This record gives sequence, structure tokens and C-alpha cells, in this order.
Amino acid sequence: MQITRKTDYAIRMLVHLTIEDKGGPVSVRRLAELGDVPYSFARAVQRDLGSAGLVNTTRGARGGMRLARAAEDISLLDIVTAMQGAPSLSMCATDPEWCHRSPGCKVHPIWIEANEYLSTYFGSVTLAGLAAETLCD
Repeated sequence: MQITRKTDYAIRMLVHLTIEDKGGPVSVRRLAELGDVPYSFARAVQRDLGSAGLVNTTRGARGGMRLARAAEDISLLDIVTAMQGAPSLSMCATDPEWCHRSPGCKVHPIWIEANEYLSTYFGSVTLAGLAAETLCD
């Protein structure tokens, strides 16, 4: 699995949103600047995050994004899944019909277990925890 650029941008924007949260919406332009994200890309990220229910958006001069729930309740797994689907190391682990050898394959259970570890780890990392760390901008 590879984290896409769009997912990376979403993570950066959400971390900055968490840090900048003063009770009101933070403009997408501001989050794009803070996260070094092209504005046009930031707008697409905003739409995907809103569709996934991770942020609430407000239009207008004082509009922007707000977290839809507490940063402690949003995991890295939530963000990755919203942006690019459930993390997976192999197609056969997510779609058993993808490979006809899956039922007897010795490696198939390893891919499934690795996916479980990855999901568990991503699920344990919260947006609040990421915001508390030093960012690598």
C-alpha cells in the first residue's frame, strides 16, 4: 500500500485544522497555506473529507472547515479510508475472488494478518496525537 498525495494532503490539512481550531471554521485557503497544499487540490480534499463525515464545511466569507467530531475520535485509519479506501497490502486480502489461488495459498493468510496489523496501528493513531507532535512540513 502506498499513501497517495491526496491522502498526505488531507492528513496535513486536518492536523493544521486541529491546531488552528479556535471554535470556528478555518478557511481552506489558510489550511492549504499551512500544509503547503495547492489550493485547488485542497478544495478537492475538503469535498472528500466532508463526504466522509470527518469535517463540516461552511460557505461564505467566514466559511471553512471544522472537525465533525473531536480530534481524539478521528484516527489515521479514518482519514486514509476516507481518502483512498481501506488500507491493504494485497488485492487478494481484500478481494478473495481476485486470485483463484487464495483458498490454498500459503501467503494469503499473511497478507490478511498484515492488513489487520496495519488497520489496528492506523486506528490507534489519533488526529489529536498527530497534532501534538512536531510536524514535518
